[in-house]
Amino acid sequence: MAGKETRKEEVSVVRCETTSGPIAMEFHREWSPHGYDRAIELFEKGFFDNSHFFRVVPKFLVQFGISYTTDQELKKFGHTQIPDDPQHDPVIPFEEGTISYAGSGDNSRTSQLFISYSPSTSLGT
Repeated sequence: MAGKETRKEEVSVVRCETTSGPIAMEFHREWSPHGYDRAIELFEKGFFDNSHFFRVVPKFLVQFGISYTTDQELKKFGHTQIPDDPQHDPVIPFEEGTISYAGSGDNSRTSQLFISYSPSTSLGT
């Protein structure tokens, strides 16, 4: 996946090519410090290179995060769980384009991310 731009407020924009055209994803460290650090490091190390969107739910979300790297250390890093970030009050709403980690409980995030297609009250905790 392509390059990263970092802004003063610790916002990074990751630009990627897809078969449907380019996308740009904006990550805010203030919103999720552990998640931000992991996502940016995974992109910088090429974890997502040549990967694909593997779960598409129309009008809900698209998910990615399965790597085809042959680098065993990078695979291990990508599958290592990261701690949950503190909840914001008020919570950050899931709107069209919001990026978040997929998880299965407390401190279960690894490398799988999703992008919401529309506002949702059923995502997040």
